Amino acid sequence: MKFIDNDDLLRKHLNSASVRRYFPAQLDRHFQLASLRQNEQIIRQGEKSAYLYYLLSGRCKVSAVMENGRTVIINSLEAPCLIGEIELINRDVPFSVESITEVLLLALPVDKARDSLLNSPDFLYQLCSDLVDKERTHAIRLAHYVSFPLINRLAQFILTNSTPEGMQIKKTVIAESLGVSYRHLEKVMNDLVSQGTLEKQKRNYRIIKAEYLRSLAQQMEVF
Repeated sequence: MKFIDNDDLLRKHLNSASVRRYFPAQLDRHFQLASLRQNEQIIRQGEKSAYLYYLLSGRCKVSAVMENGRTVIINSLEAPCLIGEIELINRDVPFSVESITEVLLLALPVDKARDSLLNSPDFLYQLCSDLVDKERTHAIRLAHYVSFPLINRLAQFILTNSTPEGMQIKKTVIAESLGVSYRHLEKVMNDLVSQGTLEKQKRNYRIIKAEYLRSLAQQMEVF
């Protein structure tokens, strides 16, 4: 993570409507602007985070290592959104957060902001609203698991977790995240390669026919 020393840019972001609806002005002096390259960790599972983050631009993935040692991608995050709000409330770090693309963040030291935020009606309202939206998303995802075949869910996963350079996630992780066997996943991905939707490279898969993947993902929007 690289902190950016640019007061004008910091002030511009702090004064934006999307940021101001979360954070009271008295905390402005504690904020820092930070950037990360692709595939950098923002929060590590099990390690206390010193900051609450607000994602200004870019995409991230949320993952966890389960008790059996397997890694599961739980969710994806797209700007604008909070990162680390669970840790702020519970002082627990159940998940890791890693950048998918280059990202720009506002970083707020937790030790200087926790009491103010947890006593701010505006922040708590927005936090509750975010949690309701996440709960709705999880319910929809469960409906997808029951109602749609792997090809649709995989299309959405690929679109969410890819960059112009491709998707660099191990197939074992994808299989665990989508709740399917590695063998089933391998077959569907090979089919996508054979029909020219994906191109298999050394360590990743590059999207060739994004429109086809989007059409598959959009079929799930009925939920």
